[in-house]
Amino acid sequence: MDTDVIQADLDRTLERIARLTARAEAPDSRVLMQVAGLLEGFALRHRADLSFENFPLPEGLDDALCSYELHGDDTRGLTLWLQAIRGGVDSVVHDHGTWAVIVAIAGQERNRIYHRTDDGSVADHARLVLQREAAVRQGRPLVLEQGLFHSIHTSKAEPTLQLHLYGRNPDTAEGRLIVDMQSGRLVRL
Repeated sequence: MDTDVIQADLDRTLERIARLTARAEAPDSRVLMQVAGLLEGFALRHRADLSFENFPLPEGLDDALCSYELHGDDTRGLTLWLQAIRGGVDSVVHDHGTWAVIVAIAGQERNRIYHRTDDGSVADHARLVLQREAAVRQGRPLVLEQGLFHSIHTSKAEPTLQLHLYGRNPDTAEGRLIVDMQSGRLVRL
C-alpha cells in the first residue's frame, strides 16, 4: 500500500469537499450527493487498499465495529472514518449532531431514516416518523442531512466496510441524541 499516494489523493478529495460544503453550515442533499460522488471516486481509485486486510473487523465478539480515523480537521470540522462493521448489527436510532455521507466499499448495510415531527417542547422526548429505508452498498451512498435520525442494520453473514464523512466529529459534537422508539425518550450523548 503506497500510503503517500493515497494520502495525497485523500487530501485533494477532501479539499474539493471542503469547498463544496463551506457555502452552508448545513449542506442540503444536492450538495451532499456531490460529496458522495467525490468519496465514491476516492474509494474506487483505492479499492485494493481499502480492504478488511488493512482495516480489520473488531477482534472482540462484543464489539460491533472498528473506526479508523483517516482525517480529522478541527478547523473545518470535516472528519472521515473508515468503519469495519461486523455482520448482525442492529443499532439504536441516533443522530450525529451534524450531516453525514456514507459510501460502501464492501458489503451492504440497511438504514432506516427518521424525521423528527415534534417541536422539541417536551424535554427529553421526541416523536420520529420513518421517512425511508435505504441500502448502502457499492454505487449507492447514503446522505444524511443535519437533523435526521437513522439506525443501521447488517446481515449476520455480511460485514461491511464503509467511508463515513461527517461535517464535524460526532464524538465531540454537542447535542447528539439517541431515541428510544418505544417511549420516544431522548438520551443525550
